[in-house]
Amino acid sequence: MSRQVINDGNGKPVSVIIDYQEWLRIEQLLEGKELNFAAPANPLDWYVLTETTNSLLNELIAYTSRERRKEMKRVEPDLGKIKLLEELFEEVHSINSNPENFKSIGRMEAIIGQYAPKLTAIHNAA
Repeated sequence: MSRQVINDGNGKPVSVIIDYQEWLRIEQLLEGKELNFAAPANPLDWYVLTETTNSLLNELIAYTSRERRKEMKRVEPDLGKIKLLEELFEEVHSINSNPENFKSIGRMEAIIGQYAPKLTAIHNAA
């Protein structure tokens, strides 16, 4: 049986050419097994997500505080708006204060997925 390994310019193997009979045996061995060819996560992903999540939450905290203060300075403040801003502040602040939220890539991605559209809408409305 013949086998040929094809390397890239740096000498790293990128492909293998094998005999068909050998391929059939490999298929039989792998039949029914789920293969995961996903590349390993970049080691910096956790740091990027931590900073992104923290920045996003801090921007929302600053926004709610700023808007609440502006609303309270009005002659006739909208109490409903103030209440919504206070609720969002408490929600975001509790997430930001919980270190468990920054220990999981999946959790940080979920937080970004939930709150990034809110922040985008706020910026687009300004």
